[in-house]
Amino acid sequence: MKRSLLALSLLLAVAAPAHAQPGSVPSRPISPEVAENTKKIIEQIDKNSQLMLNLEYMCDVIGPRLTGSANLKRANEWTREKFAAYGLDNAHLEPWKINRGWTRGTVSGKIVAPTEHRILLESAGWSPGTDGAKRGKVVHIEANTAAELDAYKGKLKGAWIISGPVSVQPNPKTTAETTKGAPPARRRGGNLGAAMDFARVRREFVIKEGAVGYLRDSNKEHGLVNMTSSGQDFAISKLPEVFLTTESYGLIWRLLKRGPVTVEIDMKNAITDGEVEVYNTVAELKGTEKPDEIVVIGGHLDSWDLGTGATDNGTGTMAVLEAARALKASGVKPKRTIRFVLFTGEEQGLHGSKVYAKAHEKELDKLSAVLVHDMGTGRVTSIGLQGRYDLRETMDKVVAPFQRELGLEEISLRNMGGTDHLSFHPAGVPAFAVVQHEAEYRKTHHTESDTFDKVYADEVNQGAKVLAAWAYNVAMLPDLLPRGPKRPATGTRPTGPVAATGSSSAAASKPGTANAKPADAAKAGAASELSK
Repeated sequence: MKRSLLALSLLLAVAAPAHAQPGSVPSRPISPEVAENTKKIIEQIDKNSQLMLNLEYMCDVIGPRLTGSANLKRANEWTREKFAAYGLDNAHLEPWKINRGWTRGTVSGKIVAPTEHRILLESAGWSPGTDGAKRGKVVHIEANTAAELDAYKGKLKGAWIISGPVSVQPNPKTTAETTKGAPPARRRGGNLGAAMDFARVRREFVIKEGAVGYLRDSNKEHGLVNMTSSGQDFAISKLPEVFLTTESYGLIWRLLKRGPVTVEIDMKNAITDGEVEVYNTVAELKGTEKPDEIVVIGGHLDSWDLGTGATDNGTGTMAVLEAARALKASGVKPKRTIRFVLFTGEEQGLHGSKVYAKAHEKELDKLSAVLVHDMGTGRVTSIGLQGRYDLRETMDKVVAPFQRELGLEEISLRNMGGTDHLSFHPAGVPAFAVVQHEAEYRKTHHTESDTFDKVYADEVNQGAKVLAAWAYNVAMLPDLLPRGPKRPATGTRPTGPVAATGSSSAAASKPGTANAKPADAAKAGAASELSK
């Protein structure tokens, strides 16, 4: 009786009149059967979740998963084995290649004048080493045009280039008086193309003038080192680049305002001689009525290598794995195929998802929707529809059977940036990212503090429930979700020479945005180059 009343109440809730817009998806209620199966999926995770066990193994036993590393390949193979062990269909790896593999080596640094200070720093990704300790003056280039660069001719040989004032945001409790004169937050927008063009001109000038390398601010508090790539598309940058803790960077900047500063840095890194094969992990729960129509849930398996990639994005990928386990174990039979994709190369510019979309180009018209989990350990609060108001009514009905139980807010129209759903937008595929509580994500992501102990078990399990229930309910809709306008992906670097090398599945058949991920240099257009 209780189950019958629950099904009836859900049916009445989702069948209430809504104000549909012209061109919107026809309003149809979720059936009692779907509502009941949604409950089964959620109960499966409540009672039998293996998410935290899997996440602990991946973080602590496998470790950090830098794109192109042996650890990432091990994680690919392990996740494929887990999908298969859980009974998912067609668990396999889809290979593609990157230009160069890169391994972090040792680094040391100090200020040697006007006094001696040890500084805390790490090599930027895909930076060359220094070929021994390099001592040089620190120079801040203040130039916005090629003509203004002329003032630095003959002054950069052997210099370490610093980009500007320390950029970490002040503590909200700091008084207005103590923050007076603090540099404004960097703003994106304006003529980005012109800014990128000048960044290239400035970089070529710096190289020609004989500078040694770049010093970059981590923009993190409490001695944490941030991390992104020094170059684009897995190419080795022409000059060494290091990230300093904000404390060390700020010290150099303050000393530089007083007079000349000299630093010495010694950095060693290993670089492969040629291309390296990497993989996306893919598995499916085959649809019973329309198996050639697909719903995708995903996250990125790669991570930066200072920590162990727990919240960026071990939480997202293990939520996908747990959603797959729960869907299979609950015995539900979706009409459409639900596909689980663990992308790689996301941290260097969404490369794995771009390659995936290209390799599966012929089936994108039958890809109903994509949902990505990639904002850390915080609980999911909504789904960002990327401005697709025409989908609002349908998405309201998709989440209705689990919205109250899982504590979701209203469906959002937010444009989410900085992660793999963006790679599907050029084809017009309805592709979204979950909106999440921040849960210190911006403090710890890409740092040595991104470790298993930062994960909130209840929160990330709630995310797995959202992924699983959403995927099932979308797979049970009467029709595919309508295509959106075809448009270029946003919040990413231009693609470069990375290419798919095969796909067994295909052969057979991340201006600023609300709640976007932080504007990482590898994912936010010209951020890396503009910092130079």
